[in-house]
This record gives sequence, structure tokens and C-alpha cells, in this order.
Amino acid sequence: MTRIVCVAAALAAFAALPASAGTAESLRVSTVGKSPEQLAVDIVHAAKKVCRRANSGASFADAATRICVKAAVRDSVAQAKMPALTEISTTRLAMN
Repeated sequence: MTRIVCVAAALAAFAALPASAGTAESLRVSTVGKSPEQLAVDIVHAAKKVCRRANSGASFADAATRICVKAAVRDSVAQAKMPALTEISTTRLAMN
């Protein structure tokens, strides 16, 4: 069975965003053939990419991106419903 985790950045939470606020960016990360560690790395990479794009025009873009990445990683790990993935310190990964 092919499983996909969707990494999304909800922009409505950031008041300093440009007119595109309220929209969401997302990327899909396949779980096929990946260890929980590799999947965690892929989720963090996708979250950083989505959040950088989503916050590119924001005031305080770096801070907004860090907050966004933490939330996107947390939500994506929860969505995956994989206990082994949940055990990985995604907060630590999100800060790399």
C-alpha cells in the first residue's frame, strides 16, 4: 500500500504575510520503502521548502519560517500515524 504524507503550511496564522495569507502550500512525501529516520528527514526537508516559500515576503520571515516548520513537521508526523516516526525527535530535526 502506498502511503503519502502531506506536508502543509497553513498561512493564516501569520499576520505579517502578504495578500496570499489564508492559502496553504503543500508537498507530498511518499512513505514507500523508507525507514522512519529517512521519512523524518524527508518531512523536515519538505517542511522547510514549503515554509520558506510560504513566508518569503513576510516581515520577520526567518522567525515565521521556523515556527511554520515546527508546526508542519508536528502535523505531518501526526498525520502519518506511524509510531516509530512519532518516537523520533522531530523538534530536534526541524531545527537542523
